[in-house]
Amino acid sequence: MFFDDHPRFLDTSETSATLDRLNLRHEAIITDNADVLRDSRVLDIVSHDGRFTFAALKAGASYVIGLEARQHLVDNSKANFAAEGAAPNTYDFVCADVYDRLAKRDLEVDVVMCLGFLYHTTRYAELFAGIRATGARHIIMDTAVLGTTSKQPFVRIGREHTAHEWNAVGDPYSYGGRSLVGKPSVAALKVMLEMHDYSLEKTFDWKGLLDQHPDARSIAQYRTKARMTMRAKHHPQAAGGAGELAGTDDQAGEPPLSKAEIKRARRRDRLAASPSS
Repeated sequence: MFFDDHPRFLDTSETSATLDRLNLRHEAIITDNADVLRDSRVLDIVSHDGRFTFAALKAGASYVIGLEARQHLVDNSKANFAAEGAAPNTYDFVCADVYDRLAKRDLEVDVVMCLGFLYHTTRYAELFAGIRATGARHIIMDTAVLGTTSKQPFVRIGREHTAHEWNAVGDPYSYGGRSLVGKPSVAALKVMLEMHDYSLEKTFDWKGLLDQHPDARSIAQYRTKARMTMRAKHHPQAAGGAGELAGTDDQAGEPPLSKAEIKRARRRDRLAASPSS
């Protein structure tokens, strides 16, 4: 599998660098989206050590740009690409705050990869506005999601310490070494996407892949659907059109949840997230 052939990426990051996890995520993120990655300019938001930026290039992307806020990961990415023999004119890595860089509105790409990031932020309006400004036709997302309330557009708010490589990066809104983060439901993601003229095009069949690899390790979140891989497609809408009703499809024909039902659902999520569960 892919990372068996490129083992450098097992050693250039402290975050989720297990072979089973990387290989199966490659199947879901890259192989399943090879049709839109091929011959495309690709922006990898929060590109980490360049693992999936490189995989996109090997899948046929014409040019890849990695955007990462931690300098040591940018350095590792450049070293990885050089060691793997990637042509210098096919890639670039930028060390910058993702929101500041997207706000410049000067990135033009065909595909945006947003992997392992949507649950490390609450600045969704800035993020999706910046993605839309790139002109990307597709967004490939891999993210933890809010499970039990997924039919409602909810985001559960939390906090993360910014010192850890696998957590949110500090920004002007951080305080005391911590940042606010949110875990969205799938319905919430649909609202965010449709607000900016994207629609959820497909969801990867993780169950089918894991049935083929029953002994895979470090992949529990995908088994329980607490994490998903999805692809969105750009669909421009006329002003005042269908986008105003974004997020209502999941509730079609269903009455809204009562306050008691919402309270019970939130309690289930708290229990599921507790260390003893």
